[in-house]
Amino acid sequence: MTRQTILLVEDDHEIREIIRLYLEKNGYRVVTAISGDEAIQIAAKEQPDLAILDVLLPGKNGFEVCREIRSYSSAPILFLSCKKDETDKIEGLSIGGDDYITKPFSPNELLARVRANLRRPYLTGGEPDANTSKLKVGTIEIDRLSRVVQVNGARITLSRKEFDLLSFLVSHPDQTFSHEQLFREIWGQDCFNDTRTIIVHVSNLRKKIEPDPSNPQYIINVHGVGYKFAKSYVFNT
Repeated sequence: MTRQTILLVEDDHEIREIIRLYLEKNGYRVVTAISGDEAIQIAAKEQPDLAILDVLLPGKNGFEVCREIRSYSSAPILFLSCKKDETDKIEGLSIGGDDYITKPFSPNELLARVRANLRRPYLTGGEPDANTSKLKVGTIEIDRLSRVVQVNGARITLSRKEFDLLSFLVSHPDQTFSHEQLFREIWGQDCFNDTRTIIVHVSNLRKKIEPDPSNPQYIINVHGVGYKFAKSYVFNT
């Protein structure tokens, strides 16, 4: 079985080696970089299944590296940072990051986040077959097998978690889910009161799929509870 490849970008030698050894011990292939420019080159060559990016790097920072990777890849991106300011987390998630971990953290916590972000959930009772994988949602077409989304006939780029969130909501039309439920379903973890991650991912999705993101017609807020997908727009193709 081919091992999944993780790109680890961290300029602190000790932290980088601890993470690398721990991930390799748990069955992953790890390629490393110590600067933003080196990370961009390695990512293009290796096409990793997941990237772990320190935010503060020599040369281009982790956010700039994320933008480069996100321009051609939907692979999960996890940020590592010593910054606990919520604005940094929001920025990281807004530009396409899937998760944000603040230092210090335990290797077990990082491993749990890696596993959760690498899992590819089919959240409708099993992997869809060719007859049920395609959905039409207004001007949106979703292929859950190929994980391709088109809006008005043009393909759009979604991160893995953005796709999983959209697929889950579309597959459960008119059902309301709390932030905690969505975090558990999509990230495979308890929420730990981290509602900001869900809010930012919903905002990202709306910017990409809604005709008017400020007045959403697909992903609807349910005040005081969470979100639901408008049932009237969903049907199989």
